[in-house]
Amino acid sequence: MGKIKSAIELAMEKTADLKMDRAAVKKINITREGKVSASSFLDNPKKSDIMDLLNHYKGEEQDWFRSGAVETVLANLTLPQIEADLEKMSILSDALIILNCDKEQLNTMFDHLKQLFQQFLSNMDQLEEGLKQQYEPQLRQKEMQLRQQTGQEIHLTADSDPDFMKLLSEQYGRMEQQYNEVLKQAKDEMKKF
Repeated sequence: MGKIKSAIELAMEKTADLKMDRAAVKKINITREGKVSASSFLDNPKKSDIMDLLNHYKGEEQDWFRSGAVETVLANLTLPQIEADLEKMSILSDALIILNCDKEQLNTMFDHLKQLFQQFLSNMDQLEEGLKQQYEPQLRQKEMQLRQQTGQEIHLTADSDPDFMKLLSEQYGRMEQQYNEVLKQAKDEMKKF
């Protein structure tokens, strides 16, 4: 009868021929450190040590660190949901400047993005108001049907109507998709800075 092997023994047998690529592991770790440092900077720029960590590395290691940090900063560059979201753009811009991105190109790009984001917020508001106006007759019809069914006066609002909210969500989704395509192009361009 054969010996029963533990899970660890089986795993060791299967991985015995695998060789660890130390350079790849080092790259992963330094890139991860760049991501964590960028995240820390975005949370609290005054307490961040991102500049010291960036300068700690040289050559390709510094490139790995920078790559991870830039990836994290750009991942935080998203379409705003409210006007206050525009305020975080200066922190994102500062982070990219610290990471040695071209300041002049970056400032120009962020000016364009700020205009794009303001337009996005304005278009979202206009979309909602326009849909509410278009949907108003349907709401009045639903109120009339409910009045006939219940004998009571019922006032409906677009915000409380599931059909309206579904329509609004679909329209928002389409608009966000269009703006996200433009934002993706801008992010791809910033990676080149």
